[in-house]
Amino acid sequence: MTQTYTHSPRPIGGPISFAIKGGQLIVDSGRKVHEVHLGAVETVRMTYEPGRVGQKSFRTKVTLRDGKAFTFSSLDWRSLIEAQEMTTDYRAFAQSLCEAIAKANPQARFIAGKPWWLWFSTAVIAILSLLLMAYLIWQALQMGSTGVALIGALLAVVGVWQIEPMVRLNKPRPFTSGALPEELMPKAG
Repeated sequence: MTQTYTHSPRPIGGPISFAIKGGQLIVDSGRKVHEVHLGAVETVRMTYEPGRVGQKSFRTKVTLRDGKAFTFSSLDWRSLIEAQEMTTDYRAFAQSLCEAIAKANPQARFIAGKPWWLWFSTAVIAILSLLLMAYLIWQALQMGSTGVALIGALLAVVGVWQIEPMVRLNKPRPFTSGALPEELMPKAG
């Protein structure tokens, strides 16, 4: 059985279709069709990508030995302002693709999260930003500017709400093709 997945990765532009056929992946961008030999896959990386307010986006990036790569995400953009979460389809296709890659190339690496340097940089910047915000709130309170302190506290809460999942979910770690990282998959309905 051929496993397929189609989505529009950007608000502007056409859909991209993927189809797993044996040891190959057919990628159809509408303008060009590429055949990817799954035995040439070096790494599969799954990440959390912050989406619009209230929407989470998950992305899978497949890198080949020659350095070429392709990605697909859990969001299907319908217009500039509307995106649909592809929960069931994304989960099924990511699982099938990882299993097909592991079968075609047992040496392929499966990695959850961002590269170490990017994850560490994001974590350090987030911590420094929160410490700076706490210092500014404290300074505002010392000067009797309660309103400024409250606005700072609100901004800090929104910052934690947005940044915490990026740091927590994107911590680099290996996974296996048979056990995809559940926290980097859209929640099954």
